Amino acid sequence: MKHWILLAWLGSALLHAADVGRAPLVFREDWTATAPAIPLTQRDVANPALRLAVHGQGPPLVKKSFHDAREWDPHYVWSGLAQDPWAVSLSLADGGLMDLSGTATVRWRTRQSGFRALRAVVELESGQWLVSEEADTASAQWRVREFPFSGTRWRQLDIKTVTEGAWETAASLRRVRSVGFTDLMPGGRSRACSRVDWIEVYGQRVAAGPLQVFILSGQSNMVGWGNSLELESVARFGHDQRLLMFEDGKWRPLKPHKRPSRSQRERWHITESTFGPEIGFAHAMAEAWPRSRVGIVKQAVGGTGIMAWAPEWSERDAGITNDAHKGPLYKELLGKVRAAVEASDAEIRGFLWLQGAKDMRDRRASSRYGENLETLIDSLRRDLGVPDLPLLVGSYRMGDLPDELADVDPSDHEFEAARPGAWEVLVAQSEASGRIPRTATVILRDLPRHPGNIHANTEGMLIAGREYARAFLEQFADRE
Repeated sequence: MKHWILLAWLGSALLHAADVGRAPLVFREDWTATAPAIPLTQRDVANPALRLAVHGQGPPLVKKSFHDAREWDPHYVWSGLAQDPWAVSLSLADGGLMDLSGTATVRWRTRQSGFRALRAVVELESGQWLVSEEADTASAQWRVREFPFSGTRWRQLDIKTVTEGAWETAASLRRVRSVGFTDLMPGGRSRACSRVDWIEVYGQRVAAGPLQVFILSGQSNMVGWGNSLELESVARFGHDQRLLMFEDGKWRPLKPHKRPSRSQRERWHITESTFGPEIGFAHAMAEAWPRSRVGIVKQAVGGTGIMAWAPEWSERDAGITNDAHKGPLYKELLGKVRAAVEASDAEIRGFLWLQGAKDMRDRRASSRYGENLETLIDSLRRDLGVPDLPLLVGSYRMGDLPDELADVDPSDHEFEAARPGAWEVLVAQSEASGRIPRTATVILRDLPRHPGNIHANTEGMLIAGREYARAFLEQFADRE
């Protein structure tokens, strides 16, 4: 019994190590599900974000193949008709570069015949080409292989003749323009050829320009109740080097970092770390802006009214929502943002606000919510020197309460008795986009929550973050 437990533990550890080690996916290519074609051209590339090149001296007779009579046969690249050594490479259509150092890997599904051995090729930013020592050899069946770029030796490659040269000992894979494959040989029809069903490249997009900084602030759902153990490895372990978070006075890889409370561990089984909308938001922005770096500065305090963030803070006003003991949070927020900007070449791009539940509990606070929100963003824009800083205000919707509230009679809807100011806060959030320039109200409808709890779960946190990103891209910056 102990033997099996040990084996299970070792298997789990190995899977965990592999999960930790994989870099983010840069691209995947599957080839179009169209009729066979000679030669292979751009029309056979299924991923619109990629550009194809076929290399070799003679006519490029590398083929996009397919056999509809075989149920198991995919659409694939086939070298059987190539009259000379050949290579196929893929580059990013926007001209971006890839960092294939560290934990970067290539993964593909292939089938070779004869003495053919498929190898990776890379083109560096300098124009130098390399071919890997690591190779995928003959197989009677399709199979999936993966190997790290840093785990192989490389030879120089003459891309015109597709001929290997001397060992390369000094090349860096931090700035790669193209990735592809070759077997360094002419085709020998079906008995001596290479076949590539699909290829995946894991690494990092090389980012350009200043760090694009977004400020996130608010109360408990901005602090976040997401469970890090339920995230994919790239988000859980902070593998995407383009995404950063300013914590403890330094820019660090963006990942969940806040330790769960005792009740979160015991009642909701969050045992590693928690996170808020920043994970879904930053990854959505990275997908939309693949060549940029995105920085998150978050300052959020659970169970806190908006007057605790008042620029002209007073103990009396903060005390209305029992927050006087928390001190002037605006000063804390401003100081953290300024320190973050000073620590990097940075550009402040947006302010994401998710707060209001505490103010719903007291009519003295809810009646002033719109005014306090406007004062907060006006002061932040002035003090940071960003007069057109976009404001994105999260506003919850549940059940049949519509997105737009202008024509809604609140008596037709039920609100918690403990939150007599709920309607006033929701209206103030909804009207913010009309009252405050460069402001968007982000509707967060029916966010999935933890059982028996008001806080969004992992899925809810990711949805909230993506909704903020969608609103920002649609209304303020659809282009990178």
